[in-house]
Amino acid sequence: MQKVSVIIPCYNQAQFLPETVESVLAQTYPAFEIIAVDDASPDRSAEVIARYTGVRYIRQQHGGVCVARNCGIARARGDYLVFVDGDDRLLPNHLETCVGAFQAHPEAALVCGDYRWFGVPDTWHVHNCAPTPTHYTTLLRFNFIGPPCVAMFRRDAVRRVGGFQPGLEGTEDQDLYLRMTRIHPIHCHHAVIAEYRRHTKQESQNWSKMLTAAMKTLRRQRAFVRADGVSREAYRQGIAFRRHLYGELLFWQGVQAMKALQWKHAMRCFSVLSRYYPFMTLKPAYQKIAHIMPGRIAPHSAPLPNAQLPQKSPSDCI
Repeated sequence: MQKVSVIIPCYNQAQFLPETVESVLAQTYPAFEIIAVDDASPDRSAEVIARYTGVRYIRQQHGGVCVARNCGIARARGDYLVFVDGDDRLLPNHLETCVGAFQAHPEAALVCGDYRWFGVPDTWHVHNCAPTPTHYTTLLRFNFIGPPCVAMFRRDAVRRVGGFQPGLEGTEDQDLYLRMTRIHPIHCHHAVIAEYRRHTKQESQNWSKMLTAAMKTLRRQRAFVRADGVSREAYRQGIAFRRHLYGELLFWQGVQAMKALQWKHAMRCFSVLSRYYPFMTLKPAYQKIAHIMPGRIAPHSAPLPNAQLPQKSPSDCI
């Protein structure tokens, strides 16, 4: 049987790690290995992993999730790779479903499915994986794949594109998806195969970090979309969509910081906005003028006029 390497990067997630590891051990597909990469956690992560016989434990100097995943890739022995963070869970059908999808679609470099939230109520996402017209252009518009725990990758394809890119933490998964789909076909099987935890300590709720990383990630694609009108339009809509999503959240985070007299935090929020989404720094004045002169200024209901933006997508809702 083809072997799967499940890589668990973790940092200060000892309280969640047992659920993560046990969700892998519960898989219906038997040919797998587990590699836990501890990013120099100061908590009890090493002690937790030591409870599970057969889990390969690697402790590295603190370098971030990209470095941890790349460390796991370098040590992996499987034909396929799955990345599940130390606070998320795989459903029992994950590996069996994805290996089956690869067998049915041997041309694919990655296969993916769907996930469900857990941890807090009232979380949602829309699974919309339709190629428009390709999966690459869809990913430019919005991240339809979501967190990496919903995907399985061919190990050789991940190595070929260079793994995860340090410096893009927050949207490093989107960067990898874009680099892979630009040169390789992928397949979505639609099955729900993972559970994504929502909690207050997630880095993906750091809106300043998310807006910065999202803009850097998309701008790395500029050289590849210039010659194609469809890709250019998808790129433009992707920039607008992410600015609107993360910029709105960052703006109100800055407002709350000001109300709490947290001036350093507020300045950091508005500094990032002024660089990547300057309209949001002028929003109060814009809204006041629009109220005084109704009908003369279009409401800011979308980042760009007439842009057909998708609904909030899996990792864009994180």
